[in-house]
Amino acid sequence: MEELPSSPYNDFLGIEMLNYGEGQAECRVNIREHHLNTGGRVHGGVLTSLADSAAGVAVRSIRPEGKLTATTDLNIAFVRPPKGETLHAIARVIHAGKQLYRVEVDIHSDDKLVAKTNATFMIVEPFRKS
Repeated sequence: MEELPSSPYNDFLGIEMLNYGEGQAECRVNIREHHLNTGGRVHGGVLTSLADSAAGVAVRSIRPEGKLTATTDLNIAFVRPPKGETLHAIARVIHAGKQLYRVEVDIHSDDKLVAKTNATFMIVEPFRKS
């Protein structure tokens, strides 16, 4: 498996890529103190970021060479609060069109579903800095 570069944001959150290929990806986060909200639960933004990252890797595994993609929408349903020490995301591309990709992501903690996500990615041009 070719190693994909990680973003500084993923590194900050501690998102680890476990494997990817053929429109699928698995990522993990070991829950740390900085992932928690003031109520002591995992912040919803951590779950959302993990889902977006896993979905993006699944798309990267099948998009045409030399093309870039960006998230155009992402919906997340929080099923239950995570109670384990890790979050494990499994992403699957369910539709690969000419311009758009649809992805489903399940996030588990302690083998229990904690969040379900649907996302859309679109082929985009590289961002050019001025």
